[in-house]
Amino acid sequence: MGSKHLPKNVTRRDILRYTLAGAGIAALGPLGRGLLSEASGAPLVSHRRLVSMFGFGGYDGLNLLVPITNSAYYTRRPTIQIQPGNALDIGETDYALHPMMTRLAGLFNAGEAVAFRMVGYPSQNLSHFISQDIHSWGVRGDFNPLGIDESGWMARYADLHAPTSMGAAAIGVGRPLEFEGGNSNPFMAGSLSGFNFSTSSIGSTDHAHRLDALANVLQDFSGTGLTTEAKNALDQGVQLTDSIQAAVASYEDEMSGSPHSEDYGNGTPARYLRDAAILIRGGFETRAFMTGFGGWDTHGNQGNETGNQANLIQRLDHAIGTFADDCKDMGVWNDMLILVSSEFGRRNFENGSNGTDHGHGNTFFAIGGNLAQGTKLYGPDITESDIADQNWLHYELDYRDIFREAVTNHLGGNGALVFPESQDINTSLGYVQ
Repeated sequence: MGSKHLPKNVTRRDILRYTLAGAGIAALGPLGRGLLSEASGAPLVSHRRLVSMFGFGGYDGLNLLVPITNSAYYTRRPTIQIQPGNALDIGETDYALHPMMTRLAGLFNAGEAVAFRMVGYPSQNLSHFISQDIHSWGVRGDFNPLGIDESGWMARYADLHAPTSMGAAAIGVGRPLEFEGGNSNPFMAGSLSGFNFSTSSIGSTDHAHRLDALANVLQDFSGTGLTTEAKNALDQGVQLTDSIQAAVASYEDEMSGSPHSEDYGNGTPARYLRDAAILIRGGFETRAFMTGFGGWDTHGNQGNETGNQANLIQRLDHAIGTFADDCKDMGVWNDMLILVSSEFGRRNFENGSNGTDHGHGNTFFAIGGNLAQGTKLYGPDITESDIADQNWLHYELDYRDIFREAVTNHLGGNGALVFPESQDINTSLGYVQ
């Protein structure tokens, strides 16, 4: 049986967090210097927003952005190749999209999507977990020389520019390393509909009744010191929980019968982006969202135009396309930027199981209504030699340059502080206005 005592060296914010958990309120993220900042729904507001969507498992960028004139690609991938005639035109002679990326192809052709080739980081690591950590930290080396504590890049962004409890949000990805460290209070939930009182050990709970009962108890509470701070934390936790559920109900009522709402469906990652749309429509101050979905580790039976990977690509395409339509309907598309990334790419050649093993350099995407016009593809061209003579694509574009520019140029933040480490490769992209 575990200890019933608090851990050693317990801090004030630990006590406040345990207070919230003990009351049965869903996780609100780590408490920082003070109490939870009050956050509640309000009329739709206009400000820049970033959605970081991660493909857990390492998606195969060569089959998402297909080098349709590269003969080495077709030689080394006899079973899983995407035929040029089936790939989707984006106005580029040498590259086209996987056939399942129909909505992304439309966004490319409207000047609302771009791709980045051969993206990675120094001294590649082919472990899923280590590579995911590197992307989450936004730091390839050690933190000590940087003079900062270990923290995820979104935690650093939230501390600097979005310190309220709803300034940054993770949806459907548990407690991501991107949000670890820091002193802000990022919101984390598996889903908005599930952000309420935890299930009771003696049966199902009545969220509204329990919320009302706790509010009444808190109203009559008086105390001093830490007990008052705990009471205030509970007050704000109750308010936020109530505001979230009100936003969900309002969205469902307002969007009843709307093709955008019905289009999302119940699959991932579409329902995660639907929750992001609910927060936007509800007027929350969230500026940075983190979400994603897994299944991309296609060592066997990857497929080509159809099959396992094609199904994953279709889900990704459907989610982004529906969310884009919803943002346009809300009038916030020009303030939205979506970044699609993964921990690494795959090998240039297919394996004996008609799949691909872990590689490195990969294709990332940026989608939104405020992209610079005139360039659809960033990073160096993928040559015959890059595929024929190597096990995997090497990196020629550091992923942090993509994200740093998103923080600086799109969100108006200090990208140099969010991504402070010096890099072997630095590229000025200019992809977002």
